[in-house]
Amino acid sequence: MSYQRLEDEPEIDHASSFNILQTAKSPRSPSSFHHSRRPSSRSLAKFGLHWWNVPWNAATTHMTISIAAGTVMCLFGYEQGVFGGIIVGQEFNEYFHDPSPGLTGLVTSIYDLGCFAGAVLTLFVGESLGRKKMLIIFTIIMAGGIIMQTAAHNMQHLLWGRVIAGIGNGGNTATAPVWHVETSHHSAKGQAVVKEMVVNVLGFVVSNIITLAFSRITTEAQWRFPLGIQMIYIIIILTLVPMLPESPRWLLARNRDAEAKAVLEILSEDDVEEEFKSIRESVRQEQAVQVSWAKIFKGGQATRRMLLGMLLQICQQLTGINVLCYYLPLVLHKSVGLSELASRLLATGNAVCFMLATAASLLFIERLGRRPLLMAMAAAQAIAFLGIAISTEIGHENGAHIPGIVATVFISMYFLAFGFGWVATPWLYPAEVNSLSMRTKGAALATACDWLFNYVVVQTTPIGIHYLHWGLYLIYAILNASFVPIIYFLIVETAGKSLEQIDRWFAANPGWFVHKTSDSTSIRSDEESRGMRAPLKHQDSDESESMVKDFERQGRRYDGSLERARCRNSNGSLHKIQHGEEEEADRYET
Repeated sequence: MSYQRLEDEPEIDHASSFNILQTAKSPRSPSSFHHSRRPSSRSLAKFGLHWWNVPWNAATTHMTISIAAGTVMCLFGYEQGVFGGIIVGQEFNEYFHDPSPGLTGLVTSIYDLGCFAGAVLTLFVGESLGRKKMLIIFTIIMAGGIIMQTAAHNMQHLLWGRVIAGIGNGGNTATAPVWHVETSHHSAKGQAVVKEMVVNVLGFVVSNIITLAFSRITTEAQWRFPLGIQMIYIIIILTLVPMLPESPRWLLARNRDAEAKAVLEILSEDDVEEEFKSIRESVRQEQAVQVSWAKIFKGGQATRRMLLGMLLQICQQLTGINVLCYYLPLVLHKSVGLSELASRLLATGNAVCFMLATAASLLFIERLGRRPLLMAMAAAQAIAFLGIAISTEIGHENGAHIPGIVATVFISMYFLAFGFGWVATPWLYPAEVNSLSMRTKGAALATACDWLFNYVVVQTTPIGIHYLHWGLYLIYAILNASFVPIIYFLIVETAGKSLEQIDRWFAANPGWFVHKTSDSTSIRSDEESRGMRAPLKHQDSDESESMVKDFERQGRRYDGSLERARCRNSNGSLHKIQHGEEEEADRYET
């Protein structure tokens, strides 16, 4: 890949990748660079995009990335629904000797403990391996777990298969949204993850259809086939991911600038020069003040941003979605009082409504914003669970069918509300809200929290249905209602902002409460579009650039020592900078 040197690029001698770039000659003149945007065959071949003579362009590449990342989430959705359809089947219960509610909860929820372990593993190996290698390795791990479940001859084999498959899925779900966001244009990143959630719910729909279709079979195939068919997803992932490009932001973080620029050329039909420079500057600045684990938990903006992503994932689980996703046939059968076949049919119908609502959210997730959708839908979900609690209690006491019908309507209402507002944003948010240096750690921690609380919900649901009856649904009604003020006061709006603009927003708004803050990034964006640079309140406007140049020249992390002499204000007073700690974040004035 040839590289046209930027006019303002500093001389760098220590990095081998930069030496290659300095000696390479561009075959294109500066004038032709802006008009010839089709990537070269060498650039395409580097990423395997010449396979099968597919006419690869930006649209095709984005679509294929969406399919690959979506397949990961589709497999996740399939796993959410398949066991709920299996555990009510007669063949499964007879084969495993009618497991108790506690054992049923364990074999279902232990998968989530495996997912938690996979998400935690991502913290330690995710940044070094990269997005693509992570997806390939953890998909292979998941394939081993699926095979063990399908071939299980006793409950111990089934439990181990669930754990291993969970480890693979936990690593995949911590990686795929980050990869998808980092390869998407900032104006479409919300829609990118919503598409993943649509196919996630599609997987949920497919699992309900498959278990319904095999429910009348009187052999072990009633539960083995729905488990084994997951290998189709594995084959798709392992076929597509190796032929797709790596995240350009991750490549820049590894000083692989030429490859990053080649990826950007593949991902865009327009000139990528400004985008490349913007991302490179952001990466270099964050490398200069790299976030350590000690600093993450010490407090400040890094901790705040990490906790916001974790908070939203925890809230998503405590909305009660997996009370219904994992156990919807069981809820309809035990709580509402429907027959097994009617429960399966209604579960499939609700899954289809869930998918349609998730697809409809594509129309307004970026237009309405994260906060309004989350608050409105949390209120609707609280009402839905309150209706479920009241109707199931009346039906339990009187044995009437009308309350059961009302409960089914409220369950459908819940799925619609969750699909509109809550299915995608908590998965998108950690990748948006964390800075590049924290993105892998933040997304993995948030995903780990999701799986940990997923385990708690799934483990306690059969016991809650058995002992609490309608009280279980009342608890989730109260939890959903409590999320409205939490979102209003704490959750930062990220819709329509680039990842770099979100970084600047946090620098300008260090306080935890956000309900009175203004959207300063929109002003910043306008200034950038006019070629203006917003002045810094405490430092000279070129300070961040000098930090980056010093970092690149020295070839090591910025520890603050190079800038001590520069950090004097107009009166000559010294800004105190301690090693490894950030001073008050730069504020951008309007």
